[in-house]
Amino acid sequence: MDENYFLLFKTADAEKRAWRNLNSQRRSVVTPIVELSRGKKKRNAGKDKAGKPLTAEQLLSTFGVYGFERNWQSSLEAMRDCDWFFLDLTREPSLSCAEIEALGNSANGYEKWTRFVFDRRKEGLKLKPTLLVNPAEDDDEAKYVSDLKAQFSAFSKGFKEIAYRVAVTEDDEFLFDLLSLKPEIDAFRNEGGRFFIILDHEYVRPGNGLVHAKRTAQVISSIYAELGDVEVVVLATSFPKSVTDVGDEEHDIFRVEEIYLYEEVKKTHTGVKYGDYGSINPIRNDEIIITQGWRPRIDFVSRHDGMHTYYFREKRKVVGTKEVVVKGEKKTKNVLAPYSVHYQSVATKVMGLAPYYQTVTASWGNDEIIAAAGGAVGSNSPSHWISVRMEIHISQVLKYFGCDPI
Repeated sequence: MDENYFLLFKTADAEKRAWRNLNSQRRSVVTPIVELSRGKKKRNAGKDKAGKPLTAEQLLSTFGVYGFERNWQSSLEAMRDCDWFFLDLTREPSLSCAEIEALGNSANGYEKWTRFVFDRRKEGLKLKPTLLVNPAEDDDEAKYVSDLKAQFSAFSKGFKEIAYRVAVTEDDEFLFDLLSLKPEIDAFRNEGGRFFIILDHEYVRPGNGLVHAKRTAQVISSIYAELGDVEVVVLATSFPKSVTDVGDEEHDIFRVEEIYLYEEVKKTHTGVKYGDYGSINPIRNDEIIITQGWRPRIDFVSRHDGMHTYYFREKRKVVGTKEVVVKGEKKTKNVLAPYSVHYQSVATKVMGLAPYYQTVTASWGNDEIIAAAGGAVGSNSPSHWISVRMEIHISQVLKYFGCDPI
């Protein structure tokens, strides 16, 4: 693998927990792409004067609904010991908020964004900028290009690394941006600057990597033809929004498709760099209120026979009944086994799946699974076990590519 492992970090609590618990030596060889997102909704926020929930469109134009400032501050603080990282804003509408919309405004050459980036660098963070492409609805082509060029010019005067990230499966016209910036990119690189193009595939369903790889290889050839040997990162995730989208209810295994995608592209373009989401799906579920409980599940990322993710999941058992009163009427309700009982059970199953289960040295996530199998369940929260999976995923990717420092 050429240079560091690029990790898209979408700033959810589970991701921050995984990063904090990742061994510091491993953190040192990972280059995060920090995508600032909205944070959690504030208590009692997001409603109109009558108490009715705001629509998605209204949420994006109402300030103070989400804890954006607190989220970006804690996320960037977590990156303080990084050698360097890219800073970006979310492109996912469900992860945005009014503050992000304002920060990404294109007026005056994306002035608010460039000022934000420079201000964070003054605070001692070793960040590098990502170009935003977010024109106003009434911008004509000349204004679109002018603002983009002004943003690049501002960053090129203060940084030696600049990134441009594109949703490569959705944006068929992104080469227009790069061609518009070609004179600036050439001058920047001639002066020793490094320009990164991050081809973000977002979610790639397991089994579909080859189709994406063929298209992406063609895209990279077009980029090289126009801009020369700029630095290209192939970024993707294959972890589904729900495991039952790709597997069975209780147990299954699927390929880590982003690895396969990268390796297929590398067959024709040997200089590309690897990036993924740390096994996180692009769509976050943090606003879904779980009223009926959840099925305890633990995932494990394995290096056996390539890279695979497998999981075990259990429906909670009925261990008794009790009478409850609902609106004045007595009803019989099932009593379910404690979550911890099932987390211990699925942890035991994860460790018992030979030859896929492998002990991961110096891994907090692996230690959490071992502890749970022994009856010391660290948490019953699904978020905790997402962190466990992510920390193991990062560790296993580094081992797979032979760049694990431990």
